[in-house]
Amino acid sequence: MKYLYVVNRFYFKEKTDAIVDTLKKVSEEFHRDYEILVNDTVEEALKNKELFQNSEYIVTALGGDGSINRILNHIVDTKNVLSYIPIGTGNDFYRGNLESLENGIYDADLIRINDMYCINIACFGIDADIANDERFIHNRLIPESMRYNAAVVYHFLTYGGRHLKISCNGKDYDGDYTTVVVANSRYYGSGYKVSPFSRIDDGVMEVYLVDRLNKIAMAKVILSMKDAGHLKNPAVCSLQTEKLLIRADQPFSANIDGEVLTSDRFEIEILPKKIRLEFDADFIRKIREVKYS
Repeated sequence: MKYLYVVNRFYFKEKTDAIVDTLKKVSEEFHRDYEILVNDTVEEALKNKELFQNSEYIVTALGGDGSINRILNHIVDTKNVLSYIPIGTGNDFYRGNLESLENGIYDADLIRINDMYCINIACFGIDADIANDERFIHNRLIPESMRYNAAVVYHFLTYGGRHLKISCNGKDYDGDYTTVVVANSRYYGSGYKVSPFSRIDDGVMEVYLVDRLNKIAMAKVILSMKDAGHLKNPAVCSLQTEKLLIRADQPFSANIDGEVLTSDRFEIEILPKKIRLEFDADFIRKIREVKYS
């Protein structure tokens, strides 16, 4: 199959030409048949819906988890294969796949949340507020490696919990939560290992309900997520399910693979083997080892 690389010039700015040159060089080294789409936005690159409805490309997102999500939602239910090259700010989906997958093409599960698809992780609480906060996450005045941590500190100091009504596996949960996490893969938040046993092809989603906590207890949970220590915390309820319903008294914003979704009702279900996913760690490594500064 032919590769179609989707490059967002608005995102990469002055690095765009260097990334395109590297794509050409490494693709030729790997004997790939390819095209490169360079556009100002992912949406512009994918606006020709008829092209993707009738094609069989390996459509490859360049960037972070949000870029993967936007392409995923465009090509689902087509004959195209999803792929990606993680050179964004988070790259959490890549972290999980690097631990759990060999090179190849997989029939991957997706999580449907209302009318949106998710392939990595969705969160509904302090972590969503952190990831959605443009004042930090895309602030070029803050070093890229520190943006997420800066947002964590701010929201840790200001967050008061969120009241949610949750239905899962025939049981209802009604209370104040620090967060609710729904996982198809393992990492989120630039390296927080929230769901260490998740796989993208096991047909279930992991759900983590974190009770409302005081500041000290919240800090312990957040810090322990780096190495999955939160699973031992009695304030964290871990579930496996195929369907989930989350409701609130008023609309709020969740974070879906780095993208924002706002509602007062989130209907969530796992869709087994919904999309084909190509993972090539060797090719990715070649692209990532180049310095684009």
